[in-house]
Amino acid sequence: MDALSPGAGQADASSRSRRGLLRRLGAWYRRHVWTATALLVAVLVLAGFVAVQALVWGRAGDGVAVAGLHVAGMDAAGVAAVLRDELCPRVETVRLDAGGDEPLTLTLAQLGIRVDPAATAARALAAGRHELPLGLTVWLPGGGADVAPVVRVDGTAYKKGLEAVRAQVDVPAKDARLKLSHGDVRVVPAERGQEVDALGLEREILAAVAAGRGYAGSVPTVPVDPEVSTADAESRAAAAGTYLARPITLRYRAREVVLTPEEMAGMLSITTGDDADQYPLTFHNERAEKRLRELFAFAETPPVDATVEVNDDGTIHVTESRSGMVLDLPVLMDELDEAAASGGLRTVFVALTPAFPKLSTADVESMGLAALGSQFTTYFDPRNTARATNIARAAKLVDGTLVEPGETFSLNAAMGPRTENRGFDYAPVIAADNVLRQGVGGGICQYATTLFNAVFFAGLPVVEREPHSLYISHYPIGRDATVAWGAVDFRFRNDTGKSIMIRSWIDGGALTVALVGKTGRTVTYTTSDFYDVRKPAHGKSDPRVIYDDDLGPGVIRWEKGVDGRTVKVQRTVRDEGGEVLFRDTFVSKYAPLDWVKRVGQ
Repeated sequence: MDALSPGAGQADASSRSRRGLLRRLGAWYRRHVWTATALLVAVLVLAGFVAVQALVWGRAGDGVAVAGLHVAGMDAAGVAAVLRDELCPRVETVRLDAGGDEPLTLTLAQLGIRVDPAATAARALAAGRHELPLGLTVWLPGGGADVAPVVRVDGTAYKKGLEAVRAQVDVPAKDARLKLSHGDVRVVPAERGQEVDALGLEREILAAVAAGRGYAGSVPTVPVDPEVSTADAESRAAAAGTYLARPITLRYRAREVVLTPEEMAGMLSITTGDDADQYPLTFHNERAEKRLRELFAFAETPPVDATVEVNDDGTIHVTESRSGMVLDLPVLMDELDEAAASGGLRTVFVALTPAFPKLSTADVESMGLAALGSQFTTYFDPRNTARATNIARAAKLVDGTLVEPGETFSLNAAMGPRTENRGFDYAPVIAADNVLRQGVGGGICQYATTLFNAVFFAGLPVVEREPHSLYISHYPIGRDATVAWGAVDFRFRNDTGKSIMIRSWIDGGALTVALVGKTGRTVTYTTSDFYDVRKPAHGKSDPRVIYDDDLGPGVIRWEKGVDGRTVKVQRTVRDEGGEVLFRDTFVSKYAPLDWVKRVGQ
C-alpha cells in the first residue's frame, strides 16, 4: 500500500474543515432562520435607502416647486437658472392703481426688491428633507412642496422707489383756517390727507411674488391728520375778532399798503404749541410770506448770482454777481403779530435787509470755475417731442449743480423722481424683458450717457455706472450709461480739491453737458473689439409677437433684432505732470434683442 504524500493530506484536511464550517453555519441558520432573514432584509433596505439618498442628494426632491414652477430633480444651479429665466421676468413688473388715467408701472428693481435665486435654490433643495440626530439629513418620498422664493428688500432703495408712487398718491392734510365773510369770522374745516402705506404695499408686493406673479392692484394708504384741527380753529375764532377788527397799514418810506381784514384772514394761520397762548394766530407762514413779497415787489432788489457760461470755443464767460435788498420777513411778521394781537396801533413800518448772492463772482474765481474741465455732446431727434421733453427736463434740473470737493454726485438725487407732475412725459424705455415700451421719463438715459462721457474725459472717478441692457449704436461704444429711479444710478466723485459746476443745455437736437472747473488731468483710453457675440432667441423668421393697442387693427410694425455683445473700455488718467493717477475699466455686456413683430388690434 502506497503511502499518502504530505500535500494530499493537507488538501483533505482543508476540505474537511470547510465542510465542517458549512455544517456549523447551516445549523446556526436553522436555529436562527428568522433573525438571519430580518438581517438580510435590513441590509437590502438600507442599501436601497442609501441608493435613493445618493440619487436625490444635491437635487430638489420629487414634487418640489418654487412659486408654481416645478424644479424636481434639478441641482442648485438648475433651480437658480429657472428662477432667473422664468420667475424673475414674471414677477418683475409692478402695476399700481395710483389714481391716474393709466396704472403706474414700476419694476421690482426700481423698488429695491429682488428675488435671490441662490438662496431660493437652497430652500428648494431643503424641501422634503428631515434632520436626524448627529447632523444627518435625509429625504423622504412624498415630502415635496411649493416653496416661496427668497426675496430681498433694500430699505433705502425701496424708500427712494416709493417717491414716484407718493407723488401720485399722497394727499397732504389741510389745516383748519379762519376766513372773514361779511364781517363774521368763519372756520374752514380741516381735511384729512393720505399717504402711501409703505409696509402694507411691501407686503402686497411680496405676497404676489410668492405666488409667482407681478403685483397689480391698488396702493394701500393710511390717513394723515392735519396739524391744526377744526376744533383748534373754533377755539381761536374769538381771538380772531381782535386780529381782524381793523385794517393794518404797512408803511415803506413814503408809500403805504393797507391790509384789509379780509386779506389778513387769508394770511393768518393758527398757532399750535408753546406760542399759542401769546399769539393764537400768526403771520409766520408761507401764505403771508408770498403775499408780502407780492405787495412789496416794488421795493425789493433780489441778489443776482454769478453765472458761468461756456462759449462755443470752450472758453468760460463769468457774469458779475450783485447784492440786493429784500424784506426783513422775520421782523416784519413779528411786528404784524404784535399789531394784530394788541388791537392798538395798526401801523407797521417795513424795513429791508441786505441779501447776498449764493454764488458770487469771487466764489467763482476762488473755486476755479473760470476754466472748462470737459464737455460732451450727443444728438437726438427733436421731432420726437416726448423724448425731447424728457431730455430737456433732465438738463434743466441738473444744470448749475455744484459738486464740492470730496462730494459724490448722484444723478438720481439731482433729477428726482420721473413723474408727470414733475414735467416728464411718456416715451420709449427699455423694459425688464428687453422690449421697448412706453414709460414716464423715456430718454433721460441720453442725459446720463452724455454726463458720463463728460465725467470720463474730465478724468474724474466713476463711483456707479451701468450700461444699457441693449446695445444702442448711436452712443459711443462701451461708454453709455443708464439710470432707473430707486434702482440704478450714475454717480461720480469730485476728488480734485476744487468745486465743479455741471452746465447742460439743448441746442436744437444737440445735448451738451459741460463740467466747469479745471481738473488738470489728461485721459487716454482704449476700446476693445466686440466679443462674446450672442444671437437673439427670436430671429426674423421666428419673431416675438406683441399685440399693441396703440397700433390700428391689422397694422404691423417690425422691430429689428440685435446681437448681444460685450465690449471693454480701459481708461488711464494722468495729472498735469504726466503721472498716472489711476486706471479703470468699464465692461459693458449687452443682451441680444429679439426681432419683434407688433400687431395692432
